[in-house]
This record gives sequence, structure tokens and C-alpha cells, in this order.
Amino acid sequence: MAIVKMQRIFRMGATDLPDPDADLTPEQVLSHYATLYPTLRHGKVEEVGAEGDCVVFAMKAAEYKANG
Repeated sequence: MAIVKMQRIFRMGATDLPDPDADLTPEQVLSHYATLYPTLRHGKVEEVGAEGDCVVFAMKAAEYKANG
């Protein structure tokens, strides 16, 4: 039996972003992409599941709410 390391895809809305470095944690990848997409600066990342031979993570921007 062979062990296959699955690739990771980071999904932001309808955009699939590649994994910049397989050694980074999902939170570190979120921080990396926050430099390119400022809406992710206070966002969160969640594992969605597997699609084929890839593990998909959803990156979601922070929700801002009005006071009152």
C-alpha cells in the first residue's frame, strides 16, 4: 500500500487558489493570501472536504456587523 499526499486547494468564493507551500498550516496560508486579498485579513479558513485527489479549504472574509 502506498501513501499519497493529497494536494490542497484554497477556495475563496468561486476562485481556487493554489497551495503556496505544503509545509504551511492552513492558517499560515490564509495569512499569506491576506497580503494579496485584504478582505481575508481577519477571515477564517475551514476544511470543506476532499474533491478527487485534493483537500479543499474554504477561506472566508470576516463578517462585519453594524452596531445598534
